[in-house]
Amino acid sequence: MTSRRVRVAASMRGTMSSDPTAGRVHYGISRVDLHLPGVDSLKAKRTLVRRAVAVLEGELGCSVAEVGGQDLWQRAILGVAVAASTATGVDRVLDRVRPLLERDPRVTVLSVSDLADHLDP
Repeated sequence: MTSRRVRVAASMRGTMSSDPTAGRVHYGISRVDLHLPGVDSLKAKRTLVRRAVAVLEGELGCSVAEVGGQDLWQRAILGVAVAASTATGVDRVLDRVRPLLERDPRVTVLSVSDLADHLDP
């Protein structure tokens, strides 16, 4: 017995686009190093980091996690991930990470490094 998923995929085989980029998944990741001057406790740091994560996720629709500096009061490293159907879509999101974080005067962006690539179907 063939599962429904396989039947649907088999029935769509003839309708797939001849575009070689169809079905390609473009993705990008960023490592954002933050300095939080004036923060005097881990609780205050968590408040700022949560706000930064919420802004990035809410406005960019990306995934964000604190990936480093969890035990330091004034430092945080965020990992940002995005997937899109075009390389331009990924670039647009990654290009907006720094400006969005810099809107908060309590946060200093020390560095942003990113990588973008794609997966073929």
